[in-house]
Amino acid sequence: MKLVGCWLALLVVCGAVGPGTALGQITTPPGGTTPSGAIFDRLRNQSTRPVPQVPPPATPRSTMIWVPDRHVPVPGVSDNVLVPGHWEQRLSDHQVYTPPLIGRTPDGGVVNFPAGPRPPIAERQSP
Repeated sequence: MKLVGCWLALLVVCGAVGPGTALGQITTPPGGTTPSGAIFDRLRNQSTRPVPQVPPPATPRSTMIWVPDRHVPVPGVSDNVLVPGHWEQRLSDHQVYTPPLIGRTPDGGVVNFPAGPRPPIAERQSP
């Protein structure tokens, strides 16, 4: 029983003294000798600087074809899917290479279209 009382007394003393000493270590010393000014100013300036602008895209090769945004029907989806504008590479008169695309449904759903060769835009019904 005496051992339990000693432990309890020790815990009470540590609880009363501990927060005071920890709080004393985080207060600024008199005279303001902390190096907070310049360091935090540089950190703030570097983290809030404007985002660099992306240069305009290079002129595409003559084999590249621009396909603007369009809405297309997709099997298994009730509404048309918005396919974003993209560049396609002409492979032949009846075939182009399409990059991987992510279409959006009106309710916010996502439809993935894999990359690969397809008929030209005038000859196909899907992305």
